[in-house]
Amino acid sequence: MDTSSPKKVHNAKNSVQRKHLRLSTMGVVTLTVQGEQPQDAYLASIGRGGFGVYLHRPVKARQLVVMTLTLIEEEQAGQELKLAARVRWARSAGQLYMVGLQFEPMSDQRYGQLLRHLKLIESKQM
Repeated sequence: MDTSSPKKVHNAKNSVQRKHLRLSTMGVVTLTVQGEQPQDAYLASIGRGGFGVYLHRPVKARQLVVMTLTLIEEEQAGQELKLAARVRWARSAGQLYMVGLQFEPMSDQRYGQLLRHLKLIESKQM
């Protein structure tokens, strides 16, 4: 399976579009920035290549983080999935910080769990 970052393509108007679907979602996840205490993060979007969150504390580009996501799939409901990612960008948004993260390479098993979770989120949105 391809666990590399999503490729971006340019359309005729030269704006960048994602190669992989990014699902809008809302929920609280735990985000642990390398060397810091875990913090609650507000998940805004998630896809095959990464995710977007809102944080209370600032982060810097290229910092390594671990997101802890609670699975909703019946057989694994309530289990936690830990996913490593790197901060791609961050900017202030009022009293919060908007952050875009790109997943680090992961095992096929972990990637499969993520894809099943994304499919369930997508099916609930339609």
